[in-house]
Order: sequence, then C-alpha cells, then structure tokens
Amino acid sequence: MRSDLCAVIPAFQCEKSIGAVVEGVRLHLDQVWVVDDGSSDRTAEIATGAGARVERLERNRGKGFALRRGLALAAASSPPGVLLLDGDGQHDPADIPAFLSAWDQGAGDMLLGNRWGDLSVIPGARYWTNYIGSRVLSWMTGRELLDSQSGYRLLSSDLIRRLSLCSDRYAIETEMLIKAARMGARFASVPVRTIYGEQESHFRPVHDTFMISCAAVYFKVFDDA
Repeated sequence: MRSDLCAVIPAFQCEKSIGAVVEGVRLHLDQVWVVDDGSSDRTAEIATGAGARVERLERNRGKGFALRRGLALAAASSPPGVLLLDGDGQHDPADIPAFLSAWDQGAGDMLLGNRWGDLSVIPGARYWTNYIGSRVLSWMTGRELLDSQSGYRLLSSDLIRRLSLCSDRYAIETEMLIKAARMGARFASVPVRTIYGEQESHFRPVHDTFMISCAAVYFKVFDDA
C-alpha cells in the first residue's frame, strides 16, 4: 500500500458499491477521500467504515463540485498526484496498479483510463455519445483522446493546482482536458476494465452530453483561466 499518492471519490447514493470501491482502493493507496454529495442513503457511513476519510455535503451539488472539494481536501497532505475514480462501481480498483506503473514511469501529467477494450459490453447510447465527444475534444485539444469522458484519472498535483477548475457537474472532465492541453500538459492512456452492469449511473447520455458540449465550447473559446 502506497502513502505518497491519494485517491478522491465523489459519491452520490452509492451505498451498494462504495464499501467495495474504498476497500479495493485501499489495497493500493493508504489515503482515500470520499465526498458524499448529499446522499440520502448510507453512502457516508459505509465509506467511513471501509476506511475512507469522508466529507458529507448537506445537499447535492453535482459531481464537479464534489470532485473539486475532494481535491482541496487531498491537497492538505501535499501528495505528488491524486487518483480520481467514481463510487458507483464502474471503475475497478484492480486497475490501479496500471495507473501506478505508468505514473512511476513518468508517462504523463494526466493519465486517462481508457474503457474501450471491450466494445461489446458498452451500451449503444453511451458508446456513441462518448465516441463523438472524444473526437470533438481531440480536435479541440489537439491531442488524441480515446475516452474523453472517463472519470478514472491520475493527475499530478502541480497540474491540479494550475487548472483552476470551476465546473460543478459532469463538465469537470472536459474542463480538465481543455485547460490541461492549453497548458501543454502531457497526456497518457491507461487501459481499464469496461464495466456496465447493474451499477446505477446518474449520467444522462443525451442531456449531460449536450451540457458537456456547451461547456467544451465555453472553455475552449471564452475561458482563458
């Protein structure tokens, strides 16, 4: 178990999955922060019992807000890098060694999980919205992005500090990519397992993809932070 890096997990209504996620992460990383985004279930209680440090938001603020809060909490221990993953079970902690290996080799400032190893298990709507979004963001950033909406990422703390993130919802991943590319950050892809099953996702493919697209245009054209 490593103590140099830490993990941040935004979670909303994840009582069925958060315990296993935290326990899986803690096989590899000692410090795990869970930000409970105003859940009405036992997400915070179960995450605490599994060994995570937990901050509970009084009301639902959105994934981006919870993620930004988690990054701020993680910064207190001054880790060189922070692993980001979701609490709904769609990111397998067993893939963490692949991130750590790429990190130790200096592969990039932002390591991006790539879920497209087994296309047969990806729901059609999710495949097409992600494929189109990844092509558009590859054009916008000038980088080849295989899975632009994967929230499974490992970022250097130096890059995190410079990003000045402001998104409250799912556009947070897009904001990261556009701003990081503008700063000349190095990207690398890490193959991860493709998990789509009984896990409950709060992502709405059409609505949220539209909002992410609007945010991408904003951060590319109007925002120079």
